[in-house]
Amino acid sequence: MAYRTLEDFFGDIVGKARRGQGISESELAQQVGLSVRQIEQIESYELTPDDQNIYRLADALHLDGEKLAEVARGWVPTQGNAVFEDEAMRVDRLILDAGMTVNCYVLTCKASGKGAVIDPGGQAQLILDAIADIQVTHILLTHGHGDHVGALEVVADVTQAQVCGCERDFALMGGRSQRVTERVDEGWQTAIGELGIDTVSLPGHTGGGIGYYTAPVFFSGDALFAGSLGGARGDAYRGQIQAVQAKVLSLPEETTIFPGHGPITSVAQELAHNPYFV
Repeated sequence: MAYRTLEDFFGDIVGKARRGQGISESELAQQVGLSVRQIEQIESYELTPDDQNIYRLADALHLDGEKLAEVARGWVPTQGNAVFEDEAMRVDRLILDAGMTVNCYVLTCKASGKGAVIDPGGQAQLILDAIADIQVTHILLTHGHGDHVGALEVVADVTQAQVCGCERDFALMGGRSQRVTERVDEGWQTAIGELGIDTVSLPGHTGGGIGYYTAPVFFSGDALFAGSLGGARGDAYRGQIQAVQAKVLSLPEETTIFPGHGPITSVAQELAHNPYFV
């Protein structure tokens, strides 16, 4: 399976930005000179406005107008479905059905044959088949939503791997939080074979969002998608944008980003094309 579009369409980006800033449909309509019905049509994918109105929407929502217009025209990242491999590591993506389409990743240290599963969201047998030839030492959770932890118990039972997640998301995980063996937060470090793993806190979409970095790859969970963000509101929305800007988009531009949903991207492509970063 491969992605042919972004996870979030033009209407999703407008809706997330509007809701994130607490702007009503009527307030947005008044600011940009459209009707409430037209705003509803935009957010339900029934209407893509002309460039003039796209720029007006961007101004009202504090988005980048040209980047928003590029998304409306169908921009997708160039390596959105590419397997990542270099001399040290390999990253395989599994597109799972966890009530919605979600990404799970298998990170393998080539020197040691050890690996990690990032976000075992569902379809446990598919994950187990993918890791049959490696020694999984860690299960890394980017956040606690069910579509990212749905197969956690099965994969943890079979692999006996360390389960790493942030305590601030334990309430979202329910009973699955009892499977976490390593409590992760900003600055936590570990190793997968010979691969050093660094973590950053990316709150917003959830309070305990975590990103995992081993150069030159970054696992962003739902904090950052190609061309978009996971949904958040109010202070969490603003904080998420600030955290991603400071901790993810400051990485080397060649860094490959593996998001929780949608196609694979890079720091360079998000700096150039993600409307949330002006």
